[in-house]
Amino acid sequence: MTGGFLEILNELHDHAVDFVIVGGVAVALHGGPRVTFDLDVVPSLAPDSWRAAVDLLWSLGARPRIPEPFERIRDVEQVRRWRLDKNMLALNFRTPDGRAEVDLLVGESDGFESLRQRAVEVTVEERTFVVASIDDLIDMKQRSGRPRDLLDIENLRNIKTRLD
Repeated sequence: MTGGFLEILNELHDHAVDFVIVGGVAVALHGGPRVTFDLDVVPSLAPDSWRAAVDLLWSLGARPRIPEPFERIRDVEQVRRWRLDKNMLALNFRTPDGRAEVDLLVGESDGFESLRQRAVEVTVEERTFVVASIDDLIDMKQRSGRPRDLLDIENLRNIKTRLD
């Protein structure tokens, strides 16, 4: 995991943002051989947690790819409308130095509580993070179906077999 991702995860953790790590970082945290260029998280859309996430990313200089002002991005009801009206799946933020991209997968947020309940906890440098279960990661990656995801599925199934 790159230092930029760990720094962002630490900040999200320390600012009481409720989220579940998914994507390539989650695969790596489960022990898979994975290099990734973005950090994917499923955020809670509880207003306080959402605002904390956006405020934190903004304070780090990260900006969304969509041309919307801070107040609209910070407004969880606006994000819910974008999900319904525009089928928004993710809100992508990029740090100014280009070292890290963070995808807030709002399209998965309706199932946040269930995802969180099935997740595992992984401790990295004295902080404990919530990471999607192997089964949930496989399900998400099957729905995506990209070549990289198919390789991740194979690796995740191998990890699961070793754990069973």
